[in-house]
Amino acid sequence: MLSVREFHRPKSGYRESEYEDAFSIDAAGGKFAVADGATESSFSNVWAKALVSTFVENPPPMDMNDRQSVKNLLDESRKKWYGGIDWTSLPWFQKNKAVLGSYSTFLGLQIDSPENPRRYRCITIGDSCLFHLSGPKMESFPFSDYRDLNYTPRLMWSGHGYPIGLSKDVEPPGLEVKYGKLKEGDTLILATDAISKWMLQNKFNKPWEQILENADNWDSYIGGLISSGAMKNDDITAIFISVS
Repeated sequence: MLSVREFHRPKSGYRESEYEDAFSIDAAGGKFAVADGATESSFSNVWAKALVSTFVENPPPMDMNDRQSVKNLLDESRKKWYGGIDWTSLPWFQKNKAVLGSYSTFLGLQIDSPENPRRYRCITIGDSCLFHLSGPKMESFPFSDYRDLNYTPRLMWSGHGYPIGLSKDVEPPGLEVKYGKLKEGDTLILATDAISKWMLQNKFNKPWEQILENADNWDSYIGGLISSGAMKNDDITAIFISVS
């Protein structure tokens, strides 16, 4: 069985409507995803939402890592993104930027047989991370050193906005893939970059336990970490999945 807890908050000083991460959860189907829209691009929150919802609704088959599967995910996400924006009502200065498209990191997780989970597959591009806690061990993917998150991440591109739009094809990026085995008592955590970096930086202090211990005052707990400089002021998203 899978037990799921989700935590998120916008940057300190920002409203929920300005939250540019995205997440989607289908616990019964064993499908989960997080994405972090790039602030520098227009409508990145729309793009991030399109990626996570498309993956959870129709992920690539567990044993299929071919380029066409990624292309299908990209194409369906692009349709959602393009259809989710009222291009004709945008002022000219927004159109000039929006035509360049949107960018986002992405991490998707599939767990086979959620009622009796034994195996998972994770695909990712960018600096969102998957943490696998098993007994005293913690594994992280795609990074194991917090310093690797100091660099500009690779991103998924939506393709051009109006007036080019869906008429021009976009080649899928190369995604990193990880397979893993699960046993009772294991926990998987999907996390966007700011909280991933903090957990890697403090991994010997079991920061995931601190998050769960402060679950009831999550917002103020994360706000305190940001105020102290321990965590970057960014949109924060984490999904905890426990196997029982």
